[in-house]
Amino acid sequence: MTVLRGLVTTWPGRLLALALVVAVGGGALFASRANSQPPKQELRTQAVTKGSVTQSVAVSGSVAASGQTKLAFKTNGKVSALYVAVGQQVTAGQALALIDATDLQSALQQAQQNLKNAQLSYQKTVQSASDAQRSLEQTQQSTQNDIATAQQNLAKIKTNYATAKANALSFGTTLYTDLGSYQNGLGTLKAQIDIVLNDIDNAFRSGSLSMNEQSDLRNAQNSMNSAYAPLSSAQNLAGSVLKPSTDELQHSLDDIGAAIAEFDSALASGSDTSRASADFQQAMSEYTLASSKISGAIDSVNSPLSSISSSVTSSQGNLNTANTRTDTNLAKTRTDLASILTSVTSEQQLASSTKSKINQAGTALQTVNDAVTGSIANAQANIDAAVLRAQQSVQSAQTTVANQPLNLATAQTSVDNAATAVQTAQTNLDAATLTAPSSGVVASIASAVGENAASPLLVLANTSSLVLHGTVGEADVAKLKLGLVANVTVDAVGSGTRMTGRITSLDPVATIQQGVPVYGVDVTIDLPNVSVKPGMTGTANVIIASRQAVLVVPNLAIRSASGRRYVQILKDGEAVDTDVTFGIANDTVTEVASGLAEGDLVVLPQSRVTTTPRPGGGFGGGPQVIGR
Repeated sequence: MTVLRGLVTTWPGRLLALALVVAVGGGALFASRANSQPPKQELRTQAVTKGSVTQSVAVSGSVAASGQTKLAFKTNGKVSALYVAVGQQVTAGQALALIDATDLQSALQQAQQNLKNAQLSYQKTVQSASDAQRSLEQTQQSTQNDIATAQQNLAKIKTNYATAKANALSFGTTLYTDLGSYQNGLGTLKAQIDIVLNDIDNAFRSGSLSMNEQSDLRNAQNSMNSAYAPLSSAQNLAGSVLKPSTDELQHSLDDIGAAIAEFDSALASGSDTSRASADFQQAMSEYTLASSKISGAIDSVNSPLSSISSSVTSSQGNLNTANTRTDTNLAKTRTDLASILTSVTSEQQLASSTKSKINQAGTALQTVNDAVTGSIANAQANIDAAVLRAQQSVQSAQTTVANQPLNLATAQTSVDNAATAVQTAQTNLDAATLTAPSSGVVASIASAVGENAASPLLVLANTSSLVLHGTVGEADVAKLKLGLVANVTVDAVGSGTRMTGRITSLDPVATIQQGVPVYGVDVTIDLPNVSVKPGMTGTANVIIASRQAVLVVPNLAIRSASGRRYVQILKDGEAVDTDVTFGIANDTVTEVASGLAEGDLVVLPQSRVTTTPRPGGGFGGGPQVIGR
């Protein structure tokens, strides 16, 4: 240190000291680098995840039509017209070609004329007999219809008469029952009012009422006492007006029933019904007057009931004031008041329904009146007249039918033979035009216009169904079978246009191509894209296996050694060899059947690295990843 201090006092000394310091520092740094360990290389990993694995076999080839149809004319001749060209799309039934049909057209015209002559001859032969027979059939049908109509009309009138008669006569019994119930109901109302007033009296006698309760209860009592007057009026009217009107109505219904019985007896025996009709009309006049009286009587008796209802409602209000509504001793009285209102409503409804029945009886009796006073007799007379007219008309039509001497069978045979000849000639003419049996594309045409038609003349390719025909090697053919689904792409229409298909054909025997055995595979496209044409190249990826939501690892993570396939997983920072059962695989991932869990980190191979020489000698800079 003393020497060093001496050296730095001069410039040369200072330079020497600096050189010594650098030398000592450089040596220390070299020694430090020489003694340090190389850094541990970081492992590349990827987590085990769930995913989908689809295993497929690629079939490359070209698109072709699924089938061809050879078309030829049924008869010989020269081609007179071609309506299509090779490569043209045609539809089922479309005309394709025509042969010379001059002779065929002439034969059809002659056959048609022969048929026309035979038909005219037949028509003349049978005209008279046909007209007579038709007239007879029409007469028989029309007279039968007339008789049936007259009989149906009579049956309808009798049915309506029977229904109306039963309804009308049943009202007599129900009216007496309803009116009796109505009058009894007035007595029931009287008893119910008495009960309510007795309840109120008992409440007063109990001595437990406050002054306010006594006032409200007194008002309720007065309201109920006011109901006696209208009730008494209704009871008096029921005895003085309603009862006599009821008796008068019943008497008229009894007379109507007697007149109906008289009419039914005369009708059944075929006797004159005029007297019964007159008796019925007299009884109807009495019923009309009596029904009017009883309707008015019901209204007069029913009118006071509204006043009773008002009195009861007022009494209910008095028993439901702030003073009385909490008194449980008045609960029965409130219930009795509600029963009175129900009884009043029932009485009013019974009165209304009774009046409705009286009106219904009048309507039914009007139908009976129509039947008794002439409609049945008139309907029967119409039947007799229709039968007589039918006998006369049919007999007249039968006499006009003459026995025709000509042989209708021979004339008919001539017509049949001529019709057969026309059909044959038409079939021959139709066959002169070649039509497409189905849609497709014209693949070839063998003859030109003016040449004799070759057989076949045209070949039609069925383009409604397209097939991608390709080949696979012997390693892949064992994986394929009929019906497997495939995703189909055609190069010419772009990779974005994907179609689906199914394997419909597999060659059972290999074909040797350039010394290699290959097997033909047909994949029928389900719905071909409109841009796809026969002859285009494409690929069908046939799905042979697929797994969904399974554990997968990258193919890079799978290692092989001595026939063993395994992976390394990262545990405590170290790569540990792990046996795994693998499933199906594709180009990128492989299914894990067992041995790993979701989230495990599998170790991937390290990328290859190099160092870059530093300019001027030596190595420097970081590693460069070359890739694997």
